[in-house]
Amino acid sequence: MDVSPDSEAELASLLTSLSGGGTDASACTKALEAKLDGPAGLVRTLLPRIWLPSNEGVVGDSALRILAHLVETRPSEYMALVASAVRRDVQQKLFCNLLVGPNSDDQVGIATDASASLLALCKWDGDQNHSGNIAKRVLSTIDNLWHHLGQQGKEQQRQSSSSQMRIAALMIDVCLLGGLEMSLSLSNGNSGSIMGKLLQIALDYPNDDPLLQVSALDQLERLAVHDNAKYPVTAERADFLLGNDVLRRGLLCLVGSPGDLSRDASASDEWGEADPINGGAALRLLTEICRVGVSSVESASDATRNKFKLLMSTFQRALHNFNPHGELERLSYIYAVSALVGSCAMVASSSSSDASSANVANTVMADKELLYEWLSLHSRVSQPKLKSTVLCSLSQVLEPAMWKDEGGANTVARPNDSIALQLYQAFGHANNERDSAELILTSAKSPFAEERLGVYNLLNALVMRGMCVRMLLLYNDGQGSGSSFLEWLLNQDAESTTEGKKVKYQIVVSLLSENSNLLGGLLPARAIRQLEEWKRAGPNYNASTLEMATE
Repeated sequence: MDVSPDSEAELASLLTSLSGGGTDASACTKALEAKLDGPAGLVRTLLPRIWLPSNEGVVGDSALRILAHLVETRPSEYMALVASAVRRDVQQKLFCNLLVGPNSDDQVGIATDASASLLALCKWDGDQNHSGNIAKRVLSTIDNLWHHLGQQGKEQQRQSSSSQMRIAALMIDVCLLGGLEMSLSLSNGNSGSIMGKLLQIALDYPNDDPLLQVSALDQLERLAVHDNAKYPVTAERADFLLGNDVLRRGLLCLVGSPGDLSRDASASDEWGEADPINGGAALRLLTEICRVGVSSVESASDATRNKFKLLMSTFQRALHNFNPHGELERLSYIYAVSALVGSCAMVASSSSSDASSANVANTVMADKELLYEWLSLHSRVSQPKLKSTVLCSLSQVLEPAMWKDEGGANTVARPNDSIALQLYQAFGHANNERDSAELILTSAKSPFAEERLGVYNLLNALVMRGMCVRMLLLYNDGQGSGSSFLEWLLNQDAESTTEGKKVKYQIVVSLLSENSNLLGGLLPARAIRQLEEWKRAGPNYNASTLEMATE
């Protein structure tokens, strides 16, 4: 705190009096209090000086000596005041020095350790006291720190971009601890919420610092991790991801929406091109948000479901506007469409969805152009990796539980049988109206291991549905040995890789476990016995002869 020359002279006189120089210390103190707005002003003047090197003037040890004198001689006025100010200043300097100051590689390691320590304290407080008090203090302090960084000039802000992302990373780490912590990040401080500061960096469009923007988008994507058993998606986090207006509008603007952060695009607005630098990152985050919708929309509030309905319809438009180039963009596009269809499948299957939401979901799932771009294998004849991605993504939509961490799979909802049948048939329609079972068996006999593994995942999802099992077992192209699903399944020579054998074994386990009341009327007794023996023996089981089981 800057002071006038007269006040500086008074401070020097006070220091001299404490050293026995003659001037009355009490008189100097009262004069300073009158000029500096009382004891609080005097403390605010002295405290920053104690951190400075002890050179000439009232700094360093000299300033500390005056503060100690004030506490000793007038404790009722200065004890609590100085203690509070010191604690606050130390806390601020701890955060500034450990989180913002480091630039060298060694110092960045220190900042990482500091963040980890603060996060551990927040987690301990949440686990032991369930209060969130430490998380609240951490978020409040780094919010103020971030606000300070935001007040700097553009060049200084650019230089402090790594510091801003360290703050963002710690904030996201705290948010992942639970619903209370997520709510704290969304509560308004002196300058808006700390989450709002991250949204401003991530969604500002056009952005003059695209590298900082993509880092901010990456931090937001961490909130959408939906298959982490250690940090499951809480209701508060789901409400933010599925229903936050600014997040939805900003991401859609990055993929071409003509709207802005204050309004959604209207149906008649013409969409533009996606942001050439960060449009892909925005598409990826929208994809992950839709995947959160698969597991969370059933339990979301009515208000959140209505906002998510708007996201589904506008994301559909965004995908029609997206023209992928190259394998990586095509992979992102496949993931995006499958995530959107997956969330729509859950909305359409949910008994709690209103007619409007169900209508939007059904419109997306009836979008032939979108389904063709997602499910077509003919357009990817020479690209086994893309084929595998298509097949795996379809299995993920049909059976979301297959892709969850162990321990949470039993609680994952799935689309109803009607929706599953619709998607099974759509697979055939998207591939020149061929029978879906024929397409599946063709990929199962592919020379490319990637494609085979992809279709094995799809079969594992299909055999969990009795109606799909019927269609698979009843299919026969009439071309002789090996043409039926059962013959392919029991053919031990059809798969040579270790990973393929494991996944094929899982198909057998799922088939027997999920269809015990059905298989007796569809399969010969010998075939059922061989499948059960395979289940008991494990992935490396090898039947003696195929003919004995299928005759």
